[in-house]
Amino acid sequence: MDAWEQLVEKYYDQIYQYCKRHFFGNHVLAEDLTQDTFMKVISKIDSYQFSGSFFNYLYTVAVNTCNNFSKRHKLDESSFDEAYDLLLNDQTNEPVILDEKAQMIQQALDHLPEYQREAVILKYYHELKVKEIAKITNASVATTQSRIYQGLVKMKQELEKEDISFE
Repeated sequence: MDAWEQLVEKYYDQIYQYCKRHFFGNHVLAEDLTQDTFMKVISKIDSYQFSGSFFNYLYTVAVNTCNNFSKRHKLDESSFDEAYDLLLNDQTNEPVILDEKAQMIQQALDHLPEYQREAVILKYYHELKVKEIAKITNASVATTQSRIYQGLVKMKQELEKEDISFE
């Protein structure tokens, strides 16, 4: 039990942040999916193969949990527009994104297709290597590199529409 508590303490925030970014800043859904991720891991811990890092295994479960939820509920960005706006304007909730540039980056990220969004999130928000992302998302390294690159190009185009420059 102590080991499990340590794992949750160590990785909960990272998995929660991934789920939150995956679902356009919806913190309530992110909390639920984070809990689902940990419940799936604990229920299948006996079948866990000790090859590779546990961290990658946990991210794989989180990515699959988020993707399965999206497929079951056929969710896209428009499903969260109203909730996202409420969260940004609600002073009683923790701010979803504090600074204006970060908000613009999140909005550009939100416009990416799911497969590009998850690759960019894992690379730049969770600092995973391309090889790790490929394994987590069950894609080749070349495909993963392409997803990241194309996602960044699309984000740059979106940010240029808003006149945001980071040079």
